Amino acid sequence: MKKLNIFAALLVGVICFSACEADRDSNPSIDLSHPQAPIHLNTPTFANSTYDFEISDSITLACTAPSFGFPTTVTYVVNLSLDADMSNPTKLTTTYYKNLMRVPAKELAIATTKQLMTKRQLKREDFPAQTPAYIQIHAYIDGVANSDSYSNIVALNEVKTKFALPDVVVPEHFYVNGKFTENNWEKSVPSTQVNSNTNVHWRVCWIDGDGIQTSPIKGAPNYADDWIDVTYSCQTPGFHVDPVTGVIKADNKGWYTMIIEGKVDNVKRTMSLKFSFEKAEVWLIGTSIINSDAVSSNPSVVPNGIVIDDVANGCWKEDNLRQYFTEYVKFETPTTMSGEFVSPKLTHKVEGDGGTRAYVKVRNYDWWKTEFFVFKKGSAETGEIAYRGNGGDQERVDGAVGQRVYFKFSDDTGSLK
Repeated sequence: MKKLNIFAALLVGVICFSACEADRDSNPSIDLSHPQAPIHLNTPTFANSTYDFEISDSITLACTAPSFGFPTTVTYVVNLSLDADMSNPTKLTTTYYKNLMRVPAKELAIATTKQLMTKRQLKREDFPAQTPAYIQIHAYIDGVANSDSYSNIVALNEVKTKFALPDVVVPEHFYVNGKFTENNWEKSVPSTQVNSNTNVHWRVCWIDGDGIQTSPIKGAPNYADDWIDVTYSCQTPGFHVDPVTGVIKADNKGWYTMIIEGKVDNVKRTMSLKFSFEKAEVWLIGTSIINSDAVSSNPSVVPNGIVIDDVANGCWKEDNLRQYFTEYVKFETPTTMSGEFVSPKLTHKVEGDGGTRAYVKVRNYDWWKTEFFVFKKGSAETGEIAYRGNGGDQERVDGAVGQRVYFKFSDDTGSLK
């Protein structure tokens, strides 16, 4: 009997121990009260030779994984410096999630070029150039403070690169940040290229005395990182742009269409950004807005000398529509920062080819070069505004008589209802 009791007690103990182990596995914790142990970076195969980044595709790097006590996703970043102590390194663009990394030679060439210009005062005409370089891996858990672990420093005996900074080009988007986006770069909204023109952008935005700022990234402008000298200018009365920071302020707060024209000099590595502003006016166009019945029931909208004998064709004549049929095509502009642009009621059912269309007039460009619309996500009533930009013809959105279009440019959402 005693043996049975002893056996039962041992069995209960094993079960409790297993339960505790299972609990620890399902609720892992990490002790970050002390620095993480270093990880080991292997010396690349040809570290004692010369890496010519112009003819190399990549360098393969391998390191040990940091130990956090439980499985987790680790982010690996490659740093490069011309100094053996890794002072003021350049962080390479690509991040990795495995400890075996194939690092593009182009990124290494760009980092080396920046280091040579910063630390050795080389100019463009001094390239191609050769130098020793040093690399180190920085590993961490994304979003977890004090989870950083660094590898040993590995020397590359000689690296060779031509001048490798990216060409100076007008960015695909300028992100716009201000009070209407809660001064939060993560909530900033992008400008859009005018179709067939990569150097002219437009954006509907709220501007006041506190100002807005534009950037090629969702963060403070980083042009200096690529040795680009940027200048800002504005000649629209009532608007002011800081020539250094690019912060734009308006004498009278409200919604405006901002137009950005960029010009670059790749040899001098300069970019000039010229801003102009107009009242924000959004327009409908197409067969969803005017039909024969609507015109005949209100003949006063047909001015003397204007004959629309082909209703469908007339609905695509933007000048006539904006001048003579404003009540059918012009959105109501909100007076508040969080307001929506609201269209007149649609007067004609649209299915298929024509679609319900909207645009912002920018200079003398045709309407379709600055068109956009809102597209639902799944079954949700509110969708995202999709801008045509330099893309092809957009999808069609059916419309029904009596519906209105709503656009909210503070977060690029809207609806048709």
